[in-house]
Amino acid sequence: MPKVSVIVPVYNVAEYVEGCLNSLMAQTEKEIEIICVDDGSTDSSGQIVDETARKDKRIKVIHQKNGGLSAARNTGLDKATGEYVSFCDSDDYFHPEFFEKFIKIMNQTKADVVCGQMVPTKQKYPVTFQPLDEKKAHLTIIDNPLETFLKKSMIATGVCRHLYRRSAIKNLRFIAGIYFEDVPFMTVLMNQVRKVVVTDYKVHYYYSNPHSIMRTSFNEAKVMSYVHLIRYLDAYMQKENPAYREEVRRYVLNRRFKMMVNQAVRKQKNIEKRKELFDLIQAETQKLYRENIISYEGLKYHHRVALFLLLHMKTSTPARWWMTLV
Repeated sequence: MPKVSVIVPVYNVAEYVEGCLNSLMAQTEKEIEIICVDDGSTDSSGQIVDETARKDKRIKVIHQKNGGLSAARNTGLDKATGEYVSFCDSDDYFHPEFFEKFIKIMNQTKADVVCGQMVPTKQKYPVTFQPLDEKKAHLTIIDNPLETFLKKSMIATGVCRHLYRRSAIKNLRFIAGIYFEDVPFMTVLMNQVRKVVVTDYKVHYYYSNPHSIMRTSFNEAKVMSYVHLIRYLDAYMQKENPAYREEVRRYVLNRRFKMMVNQAVRKQKNIEKRKELFDLIQAETQKLYRENIISYEGLKYHHRVALFLLLHMKTSTPARWWMTLV
């Protein structure tokens, strides 16, 4: 059995995927399986991963119809056999000592998850890496993962910079068909694990791909993804951990509601399209408010004003104008 199963969703990344796989094959921890899930690529990505797999038996390739990032990751989780699990997006790459160092921390601390740090980069792989110095490493042991995740910024939402015990993930899967799928996954995971360790090791190199789904213009699907995850998290906490429902609501307000409003302004440059987005945000916000899922509590002043305008004005224009001014 391999020590680490690293899951690599692949979709139309012919320019980057070979570098990603090379960084995984170069890991100093050699007992790994690299599960490439070709999610219906229409370019040469599938051919590239097949050719690379013929060079290294640790690479397993699965070709499936396009179902999105969550569906590809879920396929990988279903096929994973390693004691530990990692996720790597196919236009990113990892520090070569990532798995070796994090497994050592897992063994020393008995943690369920070890969290690392991300490095934004415009350099494609290969690059020169500085060794991870154990003498200078700082570890923070967290025995209340959910509370820390909700109240502080120590545990990152992005799943690619962490290493997980597969036994801790259990049957948890990503929600298919939405954006921002890391948010509910990490929230639920933090509710079901007992110990997390955060390290300052910089292991995940996040390549600034201008064509990635998170860099494309903000649209209706992203608004509805925010709305879906807000409802999902509220319903989940009511059922699984009611004592933390209010903390999750504050987290949603402070992080997700305001992010939705901010991105509608900053990422959608087309004025007419921005108006359509705010009309949709207004309609969905009013529904959430009536359902007692969101409130003013926890919002900063300018977002409290935006929420008031969305709830009480007949059109979304005042809220849209306000957010372009602040």
